[in-house]
Parts: sequence; C-alpha cells; structure tokens
Amino acid sequence: MAKVRARETCAEAIRSFIKPGETVSFSEFVVHLRRKGIWKEDTICQHLMSLVTNLPPARLHWKSAKPFLFLRGDGRYELYDLKIHPQIIE
Repeated sequence: MAKVRARETCAEAIRSFIKPGETVSFSEFVVHLRRKGIWKEDTICQHLMSLVTNLPPARLHWKSAKPFLFLRGDGRYELYDLKIHPQIIE
C-alpha cells in the first residue's frame, strides 16, 4: 500500500507561500491560506506570531516554534536573513 503524505502544517504552508526577497501582508497570508480551506484566521494569526523572529515574547509562549519570518515596521512579513536583519536578542 502506498504511503499518503500527511497534510501540510500551517507553518509549512506559510513558509512555502513567501519567497526570498518578497514581502507579504497579513491579509495576503490569510487569503492564500484560507483558499486551502484548512485554517481559521485565528490559527493563521497565532502561527504568524509564533514564526516571527523579532517578537521575543513569542519565544516564551511558543517554545517549540522555529521562527523564520521578520516583521517589518510597515507590518509586512519577509523571510529572516541574518545578513540583512539585525541579530535577534532575547
């Protein structure tokens, strides 16, 4: 019997949607992820917060999260890159 791949997690769907050098708004994430018909807006919001590198309190709340997003001052998200963004101090 063939193995069936488990459904993509919300974090995986977020990661696959945003590309290097791209910025994405919260509403763009919501529209994309809701098209998949799996996650509620609150779930998407919680995952985005857990995946932001420059939101230190999130590290306390979501200890197992592996953040990879940088939240810009204009409220848009981009992939965190240590070569471009400041080092995160907790």
